[in-house]
Amino acid sequence: MYQYIDGTCAISVNAWCAAGLTLTDFYNDKRRHQLKVAERHKGGETLIWVDSIRRPDRLRMIELVYGKAKTTNTDIYALEMDIQARQFYTSYQKEDGSPLDQAQINEYVKKASLFSTMSRGLKSQIMARAKSGSKVIMKQWYQTMLMWYTQQCTTETSIAFGLTPYTNTRSFERAFKGYLSGSYAALIHQGCGNDNARKVCKELENLLLALYRTEDKPFANRVFELYTEFINGKKELYDQTTGELFRPRDFIKAGKEELSESTVWNYLKGVYGNTAIYADRNGQFEYANRLRPKNYRSHGAYALSKISMDDVALSRKAYGNQWVYKYIAVDVVSQYYFRPAYVIGKPSEQTVYESFRNMFCELQMLGLPMPGELEVEHHIMSNFAWLNDTFQFVRFCESPTEKRAEHAIRRLKYGVAKDMGHTRGRWYARSEAYREVRFKIKGDYPEPLYDPKCIVADDMADIERHNNELHPDQKSFPGMTRKDVLMQRFNPALKPIDASYLFRYIGNQTETSIRNNDYCQVNNQHFELKDYTMLQRLKPNNKRVTAFWLPDAKDEVGTIYLYQGDTYIGEAINREQFAYNECAAERTDDDRANMLHQAKRAAKFDKFIKDRRQEIPRVGKIEAATAREIAEVPVEIVLEQHEQPQNYEQDEFSYNFTQNAIDSL
Repeated sequence: MYQYIDGTCAISVNAWCAAGLTLTDFYNDKRRHQLKVAERHKGGETLIWVDSIRRPDRLRMIELVYGKAKTTNTDIYALEMDIQARQFYTSYQKEDGSPLDQAQINEYVKKASLFSTMSRGLKSQIMARAKSGSKVIMKQWYQTMLMWYTQQCTTETSIAFGLTPYTNTRSFERAFKGYLSGSYAALIHQGCGNDNARKVCKELENLLLALYRTEDKPFANRVFELYTEFINGKKELYDQTTGELFRPRDFIKAGKEELSESTVWNYLKGVYGNTAIYADRNGQFEYANRLRPKNYRSHGAYALSKISMDDVALSRKAYGNQWVYKYIAVDVVSQYYFRPAYVIGKPSEQTVYESFRNMFCELQMLGLPMPGELEVEHHIMSNFAWLNDTFQFVRFCESPTEKRAEHAIRRLKYGVAKDMGHTRGRWYARSEAYREVRFKIKGDYPEPLYDPKCIVADDMADIERHNNELHPDQKSFPGMTRKDVLMQRFNPALKPIDASYLFRYIGNQTETSIRNNDYCQVNNQHFELKDYTMLQRLKPNNKRVTAFWLPDAKDEVGTIYLYQGDTYIGEAINREQFAYNECAAERTDDDRANMLHQAKRAAKFDKFIKDRRQEIPRVGKIEAATAREIAEVPVEIVLEQHEQPQNYEQDEFSYNFTQNAIDSL
C-alpha cells in the first residue's frame, strides 16, 4: 500500500515484499542506487520513494498489486489565490477612513497567498516528519522557502509575479512569523492612512473648518488669510467652548508651516468636513433639505391609512400685496384633497382647527371611518396635545421633504392648477417651464394682483377637478378616480369616527342646561335627549352641561354631544325634524310619524320614571311606645272591601299618550 510524504509517493519494505519481491532484491537495488530510501524505520516499515525505483520489472510487480501510484497535485507548496485575503483587503479602511487602493490590495493579496501556502505546507511537512520521528530544521526550511518565494515572484506564470521579493532570510522569517500571529492585518504597513505624510494634520484641518463655519460665512480665501495671520502671530484664536487659546506651534510641522490657498480650499470643500459645518453656515433647514439623507418609503395599499397635513402659499398674490394661504389635509394613498382652510397671511392654530373640522365633517358626510395615522409638521402641531389621543399613530416629520403633503402640493400646483392657468411660477426657478413670464414696467417687474375670493374659488375648483381625475397608479386602481379610491379602498381595519370624543377637541362649545328633563337649547335650536338614561350621569342638583357640536355642509346642526366636566353625558338630536302640525286638518303622513315618535318618547320617559318609583318603598311612621303596646296586645284586624269609584285617584303616569294620539287621528 502506498504512503505519501510531503506529497511524494512512497512504499514500505513490508509492502515491497507483499508484492512478490524479496528483501534481497531491496538490498541489491539499494546498493546499486536503483532506488532511494525515504525514511528508515524498524520492523520492515522503512519507506522507499516509488519514483526512485529504476528497474521496470520491480515497478511493474508493485503496480500489479497496488495499482499505479498517483503523482498529480502532490506538491504541498502549490500556490493558490487566497480569496478570503482579497475580501479582507477590499473592505479594509485606513485610519482616515479611506480604503486601500487597487495596487495595495493586489500586493497584499499576493503576499498573503504566498504565506498561506507556506503555512499549509509547513503543517503538512511537520506532521509527516513526526510520523517518522524526525523534525523539520527551520533554518534550512526558511532558506529553501526564500528561494521558492523569490521564484514565485519572478516567474511570469505565477499568480505572485511582480511582487518584490525579500533580500535576506531574517527579514523573510520576521515577516512570515508576523503573518502567523497577526493574520492578514499584519501585512499592512502600520503608518498606512495616518497623518505623517500629510501637509495638513487633523488638528489643522479642524482649525480651518472652524474658521469657515462662522455665521458671517467667510470665503475660502478669507479663511486662508485668517490662518496666515494666526500663524504669523497677528491674530489670536480661541475655543469658545473651553476658552482655551490656540498656539501656532501646535499646528506647524517642520518645513510645512506654509499652506497655499488651493490647499486650504481643498480641505474646506471636502465632502465630510463641509457637510459637518454646513448647518452652521446655512441653517438646519438648508442642511436637512440638501445634505441630510432622506427616508425611502413604499406606498400604502389602503386609503385613510395615513393623512398628511401642511400649509401652502397659493402662487398668485392678492390685493394688498399679500399671499393667500391654505392648510390642507391629503389622504396619502388615494391622493384625495379634503376641503382646506383658507386665510390671508400666515396660518395660525385657528386655521389648523378649521382644517381639522373640514376634514372630519367631510369624512362623516361620506360615511368613512377614522384615519389611522396623522403626518404633520412640528412647529404648529406641537401645541395640539389631543392628537395622540385621537389618532392611532402621529408622526412629526423632521424635514419638510418627508411629508407626503409636499408631494400632493406639487402634484396639484403643476397638474390641474397649471392646466387651468391658476399657477404662477417663480422668476428664479431652475427649470424654464417653472419660471413665470415677467414684464418690465417703468424699470420694475410688478406682479399681477388678484381678488382673494377669486383665488380661493379657483383653488377649490382645481381641488374638485383633481379629486375626480383618474388615479395616477392605474395598475393598482384601474379605472378609478382619486375619490373612488378613497370611497372604495379605505382600510377595512379602521374604526368608525367617535364624534362624541372628537368634537370635544375640534367642535364649537356652548354652555347650556337640560330643561324639563327633555331637551337643551344650542345655537337657537332645541335638541332632545336621545336616551333618558343620560339623566343618571348628571351631578346632584346640577343640570348644567357643555354642548360640543359642528355644523354640516348646509350649516345645520343635527347632533350635539353633552359633557358635564370630563364626564360624557350623551348626545342630543335636533328636535326640529320631529315637529308636527298642530292643526289636525293639515297633517300629513310625516306629521303623523312625528306624532308617534313624540308619543313613544313620552311613554319611554313614563316607564323610565315608573320603574324607578317602584323601586322606592312607601314608609309609614308610628311612635316607639305605641309600637310596643301594639306588639304586646294581639289585635284581630278585619279588612273591609269597598268598591272604588271609577277613575278615583288615577295615577297620572298611567295615562296612555300613545293610544290617545292614535285615537285622535
